[in-house]
Amino acid sequence: MAPFQLFYLLLSLIVFAVAWMRGGHTERSGVAIFVIAFLASFMLQPLTLNAFRLGEALVDLGFLCALIWLALRRDRWWPLAAAAFAGLTMIAHALVFMTPDLDQALIRMDVASRWGIGVLMVLCLGAGVIERWMAGEQPVSLSARWRRSAPTAT
Repeated sequence: MAPFQLFYLLLSLIVFAVAWMRGGHTERSGVAIFVIAFLASFMLQPLTLNAFRLGEALVDLGFLCALIWLALRRDRWWPLAAAAFAGLTMIAHALVFMTPDLDQALIRMDVASRWGIGVLMVLCLGAGVIERWMAGEQPVSLSARWRRSAPTAT
């Protein structure tokens, strides 16, 4: 595993955990969208079209649509910024798709650029959580984070 890829995965895990624990509904929805896209990319990774990674492009398109939906439904700024970066990812896919002869160097550059943009999207989520904390907003449920609710006698 490349060092940058390891950094990307560790950063994602840390930001996702912090966003889930300290974020609001928007941040938790964002974590769910990120994780679903991550898992879907493994399932659709074998789908290619003449060395073009069609499966990953479809996952990224769905990810972009989900972030746009989240940005339009919620009042936070970070989903819009993450959607803008996801749009850059789609531009990268389009440029690779329009390249007539794909060699390994171009494919590696495409993957590296999308990793870099992915880090920026994860950092948008992290910045949204930090902004929420700095504004003094409470997480989704402070009391339900570590304890189970007491069983009720019904």
